[in-house]
Amino acid sequence: MTDPIPAAVPVAACVRGLAHRYRGRTALDGIALELPVGAMIGLIGPDGVGKSTLLAILAGVCRIQEGEVIVLEGDMRAARH
Repeated sequence: MTDPIPAAVPVAACVRGLAHRYRGRTALDGIALELPVGAMIGLIGPDGVGKSTLLAILAGVCRIQEGEVIVLEGDMRAARH
């Protein structure tokens, strides 16, 4: 387990309690993470575990069903952001 990001480090994205389902099948369930500005992040895992869904939500391509997603200090639920 890694240490939490120090408060002085700006955060590019913050995800709390993110859940997403497709026709009753759970793609994401209770995801929480912080992505610091300037960090290089890799997502690895087998097919069908929610990597693309997470990235689509962070990019604003996929609607948030449950949870909170803040990217570049903007709430991704807001259409203008």
